[in-house]
Amino acid sequence: MAYAPFTLTYPAKIRFEIGSASHLAAELVPFKRILLVTGSHFARNADFDVLMRALSDFSVCHESAVHPEPPLEDVDRLIRAGRECSAECVVAVGGGSVIDAAKAAAALIPLDGRCADYFSGKREIPGKGLFFAALPTSSGTGAEITNNAVLTDASTKIKKSLRHPSMVADLALVDPVLTLSCPPAQTAASGLDAFVQAFESCTSPRASSVSRALAYVAIRKIRENLRNACTYPSVLDYRAEMSEGSLLSAMAFSQTGLGAIHGLAHPIGSLLHVPHGKACAILIPAVTAWNLSCCREEYAAIARNCGFGSEAEDFLAGARELCRALGIPGNFSEYGLTESHFDFIVKNCRSASMKQNPRPMSDDEVRSLLVKLL
Repeated sequence: MAYAPFTLTYPAKIRFEIGSASHLAAELVPFKRILLVTGSHFARNADFDVLMRALSDFSVCHESAVHPEPPLEDVDRLIRAGRECSAECVVAVGGGSVIDAAKAAAALIPLDGRCADYFSGKREIPGKGLFFAALPTSSGTGAEITNNAVLTDASTKIKKSLRHPSMVADLALVDPVLTLSCPPAQTAASGLDAFVQAFESCTSPRASSVSRALAYVAIRKIRENLRNACTYPSVLDYRAEMSEGSLLSAMAFSQTGLGAIHGLAHPIGSLLHVPHGKACAILIPAVTAWNLSCCREEYAAIARNCGFGSEAEDFLAGARELCRALGIPGNFSEYGLTESHFDFIVKNCRSASMKQNPRPMSDDEVRSLLVKLL
């Protein structure tokens, strides 16, 4: 058996529990001034009122309306708000876009310049920014665990990560109650994102016994509960299983990196405005088929450990069936993908995720794969 060393880096404190959001105020006692960033949907429901009452002893500056695939301008708005209110910490309550935008703001508020300076590499993040707490309202992106923020430059349509080891959250409160109002379509997309993140973690060259153990449980939980969470969104048991599955998926992939599905989903999503989880799901059949020749043993292990069957083909078939059951289309035709988009996708897919794919893809091989998705 090959020796496989690993180093694990996670938020200082992760709390998964029904009702864990109620502990937020107690965790923020050292601070007085908070920049609170929420999704616009969350800001309109009763949970927001409960949260604000819990934070009544703090000076709270509230910002919302973070766009999907957050543009740099959204981060700059949060940075300005944080500087103007002299925020001592940043709290994000929302989906992946909200958490990523707030995470970037927490890193940059104490620094000079705009987000674009750091996104472009003109400036570098020197170290730890403000204390950052993340409370996800969807089960999928794992942004509460990672040390990067996926952002988009609207002027160039380039979507990539702003990354620094110090950007990992100081506190992650994963409360399934917060996901109850997540709409079915978003539940499906974010859940499939977590599903892909888990199995791409398994096939990463950096996978370890720890990451695989986390990923296997994540895949099983998502497979067994995602459809029910979409069909019966008010049933807390399904939401809790999905929240835990998403958390474990993120704990796996944050240590290993991802693969070509995510490498391709980023430029396709930013160019054609495809929801990220949906873009990942559409790519599953083509990319897993491409990787099969060098991942047969690992796909078979996933199948055995996660209840799909015993062969690699069982995993591929199970993944396709899950996507079909959730209404995922077989290609990007409804989003207008044409060969004229290929150059942009090829140029902008060479991310860290693409580098972790178990089977390399040349530019021509990427184009050949995209042809199948027209």
